[in-house]
Amino acid sequence: MITKRDYFVTIDNGEQEHIVNLVEQCCGMFKVTIDGREYLADYSVAGDNVYSIIVNGNSYSMDIHEKGDVFTILTDEGDTFDVEVLDEMKRLMKMRTHVGLEGRQVIEAQMPGYIWKLLVEPGQEVEAGQPLMILVAMKMENEIKAPKAGVVQDIFVTLDQTVSTGDKLAVVE
Repeated sequence: MITKRDYFVTIDNGEQEHIVNLVEQCCGMFKVTIDGREYLADYSVAGDNVYSIIVNGNSYSMDIHEKGDVFTILTDEGDTFDVEVLDEMKRLMKMRTHVGLEGRQVIEAQMPGYIWKLLVEPGQEVEAGQPLMILVAMKMENEIKAPKAGVVQDIFVTLDQTVSTGDKLAVVE
């Protein structure tokens, strides 16, 4: 079965975003397109967090540690990079939280799903980007984050509640 995925990648918190298309082909081989340039890649796990990666016939060894959507990569040449990898939905939610918002912010569901966890209560102070709740959609957990620093004024949902796109979830002011 061939699987295809699109990702949005930034390196070391840089301004430039790279569009990465990953297509798994037969036998663990991947066609990787980065900003329109194609590569053929294969990998194997060589140890705890150590990967042997072959790109277009060239072999690389990397120590990769994952923390959420950020991967810290130590190359065999001693270079270290922090690589943030987001799918389309996570990218949309991140963009929404980085807009420098003022005043009352109503947070709405960006996709249908159900509320799996509530992480804050009304009246609680939150920081920008702090997770407020976990929405499960298409078997994936999605953090719903505070769009700005402030106080949670209202929470409109309960645990296990099903929500539709556009439903009000919470207010941060």
